[in-house]
Amino acid sequence: MKKIVTIIVNVIIIAAILIFVVLYSRFENTDSYRRQIEHFESTMVTMEKVTENYLEGEQQICDVWAHYINSEHMTMEEAAAFIRASHVLENASAHLISLDTSTGLSTRPRQGTADDYAVSYRQIALLENVDWIHEIGESINITRAYTNPMNGEQSLAFCNRVTLYGLESDSSADAVLLRVIPISELEQKWVFPQTELVNAELSMINANGDYILKGHSFKNSSFFEFYKSYNPTDPESSGKLFERITSSTGSVSMLNSHGQECILAFTPISATSGWTLLGFVPAKDLHVDAENWLLIGVVSAGLLILFLLDLHYMLYLNRRFQAAAREAESASKAKTDFLSTMSHDIRTPMNAIIGLTSIAERNLGDVESTGESLRKISLASNHLLTLINDILDISKVESGKLKMSPLTFSIVETVENLVNISQPMIKEKNIDFRFHINQIEKEYLYTDQLRLNQIYINILSNAIKYTEPGGRVTVDMREDKSTIPGCIRLSYVVADTGIGMSPEFMATMYQPFSRQIDSRVNSIQGTGLGLAITKQMVDLLGGTIDCQSEQGKGTTFTVVLDIPVADRQRDDMLLDPIDVLLVDDDEILLQTTADILASLGASVETAQSGLEALGMVKHRHLSGRDYGVVIVDWKMSGVDGVETIRRMVGHRGSGESGGCERVRQQTAVPLYAL
Repeated sequence: MKKIVTIIVNVIIIAAILIFVVLYSRFENTDSYRRQIEHFESTMVTMEKVTENYLEGEQQICDVWAHYINSEHMTMEEAAAFIRASHVLENASAHLISLDTSTGLSTRPRQGTADDYAVSYRQIALLENVDWIHEIGESINITRAYTNPMNGEQSLAFCNRVTLYGLESDSSADAVLLRVIPISELEQKWVFPQTELVNAELSMINANGDYILKGHSFKNSSFFEFYKSYNPTDPESSGKLFERITSSTGSVSMLNSHGQECILAFTPISATSGWTLLGFVPAKDLHVDAENWLLIGVVSAGLLILFLLDLHYMLYLNRRFQAAAREAESASKAKTDFLSTMSHDIRTPMNAIIGLTSIAERNLGDVESTGESLRKISLASNHLLTLINDILDISKVESGKLKMSPLTFSIVETVENLVNISQPMIKEKNIDFRFHINQIEKEYLYTDQLRLNQIYINILSNAIKYTEPGGRVTVDMREDKSTIPGCIRLSYVVADTGIGMSPEFMATMYQPFSRQIDSRVNSIQGTGLGLAITKQMVDLLGGTIDCQSEQGKGTTFTVVLDIPVADRQRDDMLLDPIDVLLVDDDEILLQTTADILASLGASVETAQSGLEALGMVKHRHLSGRDYGVVIVDWKMSGVDGVETIRRMVGHRGSGESGGCERVRQQTAVPLYAL
C-alpha cells in the first residue's frame, strides 16, 4: 500500500514539474513579449527626439534664408540666386511662391531640363490658407507630404513668409519660401537601429489624424479612418483611443489591412503643434519563442529515469534518509543549542569591558586611573577576541588543523587578565575567591599567549560558573623545574566547591557540544565547547590536563605545561629593608600585594580595616618602631582610606586634615590612600 502511494506521489510530482516547466516557459514568452513592446515604445521616444532635432534644424535653415531675404529687400530672382548658392544637400531645393499667382521660381531646374526654373502650385491645394505659417523663429512650419511639381517626388516642405520686391519699383509682394525635402531623404534618417524591427515603419499624423508622413501599410487619407476600417470599435471607445494617441506616449494592439495583429507605438512630437509620431510593427516580430521543447524533453526523460530508480531503490534510500535525518536533527540541535547559549561566555569579558569603561568615564581627569582602566579593557578585549576566534575556528579545532602562534609575553599580565575578567562573576555570586602564586621567577615566556589565556580562562570561568553562590574557588599557579631544556613547568590548579561531575559525563566531557544532563546545569548558560577547545589547546602546547570531580562536592582541574623561557626577562629588583603596613578589606588583593612586596625584600604587615590599622600604628609608635610606609585602600567599608589617613595624621601631628602633600609634611611616615 505504501509503495502504491509513493508511486502515485511520484507521478503527481513529475506531472507537476512538467506543467510548471510548460507554464513557466509560456510566462517567459509573455514577459519577453511585454519587454519587447516596452523596448519598442522606448525606441519610438528616441526616434521622436531624432525627428524633433531634424525638424528644428531644417526649419532653422529656412528661417535663416527668410530673415536674410527680408532684410536685404531682394527680388524673386535675387532670392532664388542667393538660396541656390547656399544649397548643401544635393536632393534639397527651395521654391519661392507668390501668394497672388501661386507661381514662382525653384532653385533647381525642372527634371529633364537645364534652365526651366519656373514652378506652379496652382494644381496643389497646399498654400490656399497660410495662416498656419508663424513668424520667423516662432515654431516649425512644415507641410504635409505632397508631390513636388518640379520632379514628381513625394516631399515635405519647411515654410516661412518673405517679402519680395519688383525690379523697377519699390512695390512689394507677399510670398512663401518653401525648403523642399524628399521623403526618401527623411526615411534614411528614420531607420530603426534594431534588426528585429526590420519590418517596422514610421508615420506622422496631425491632431485630426491626417497623414503628414504615411507608412506603406496604411490606407485611406486619415489614420483614424484606417483604424475604424479594419478594427472593430464604437465611436466612444475610438474617440478615447484617438485622444490618447495624439496626447500621450504608449502603445496599443491593432489589426492591419490584412487582419494581422500589429503593435502601434505613439508619442507626440513636442516641437510641433498636435503632431504625433507613429511606429507600426507586426506583433510576430516582437514575439520571442521562449518555449524550449528540447528542455522540456530532457526534463521529462530525467524525471522518468529518476522515477524508475526510485522504484528500485525506494526502501534502501528511505532507510538511508531516515538515518541521515536523525543525524542532521541531532547536529542541528547541537548547533542550535550552541548558538543559543554561547552568549554567556561572550558576556563575561563584555561585562568587564562595560564596567571598566564606566569607571574610566567617571575618572577622565585621573590620567593614571583612566590608563589603568584602558589597560584592563585591552586585556578583556583580547580575551573576547580569542573567544570569538575560537568559536569561528571550531571546525579547525575538530579537524586538528589549528596552528599555534608563539610570542613573548608576561605571565604577570596573564594573571591580571584572569583576575580582572573573573571579578564581575565572583562579586555577583559572592564567591570566596583565592588566587595563589608560588615561586614564579620567570616573568616572560614564549608560547601562544592567546591559547594559554584561553586554557586558563575556560577552566576558571567553568569553576566560577558551576559554583553556587557563597561557594569557594581557589587558583594555584606554581613554577617548577622542567625536564625540557630552556623551559619551565607551569602548573595551574583550579579547585571549586561546585556541583561536580558524574563519572559518566567525565568519560565524554572533552567532546564538542557536550554538557552534563542536570537540572542545575541546564539553568546555566554554556556552549559545550569550552572543555573540548581546552583539551585541544593543551594537547597542541604539549601539556597535560587532569580532572578530579565528585558530584555535590566540587571539581579540581590541573593543567601542567612545559613553556619555553623568553630571552627577555625583568631585572631583579630588591627594596632596602623597610617595614610596610598594607590596609585593605579585600583579603585576596591584600595577600597578593603582601606576597609581591615580601618577594622584593620588604617586611610586610597587613590590616583588613581602618580601625585595625590605627591600632597597629599606635602600638608601633609606642614601641618606638614606626612603619616606613603605610599603604591604605581608598574605598573600604566602615572607615575609608582617607579618614584612616586623617586619623593617623591626627595621632602623629597636629590633627589637621588635607591632601597628600599636607600629610607628607606632618609625619615622617609616607601615607598613601589608593
